[in-house]
Amino acid sequence: MKPPITPDAEHATLMIATPLEELAGADTRHDIRLDSCRELEWIAVRTRNSTYELIVLSGDTGEVMVRGGEFFKEFTRATVSGSILGRTAVKLRTIRAGCHLELRVDGTPFVTSRVARVSRCRIPLAEGAE
Repeated sequence: MKPPITPDAEHATLMIATPLEELAGADTRHDIRLDSCRELEWIAVRTRNSTYELIVLSGDTGEVMVRGGEFFKEFTRATVSGSILGRTAVKLRTIRAGCHLELRVDGTPFVTSRVARVSRCRIPLAEGAE
């Protein structure tokens, strides 16, 4: 029978709380805050496991149409709760690489795998349009 392991001064492990900003990927330059988006702006979200397309209906409320992943084969109305890490909300109505994206559809939460990349999609205007 092995004796229980107890840390001594030489082998003690120091546990330091890591700030959420660091855990979530400190580079916030590529965050997309929905309140900075125009109505009908298109956002592409690539997670570890899936790709999602979001069309912003209201950036202030987080309302979007979402398509992608296992559950959203067709565009579905949803609300972006925000980016989370574990059970902690990191940024409300924000999409951040390194975090999970939480969406709500009819009150039911859906959490994606970690976001690898997020980008605003530029849709070219038709010729002659302004």
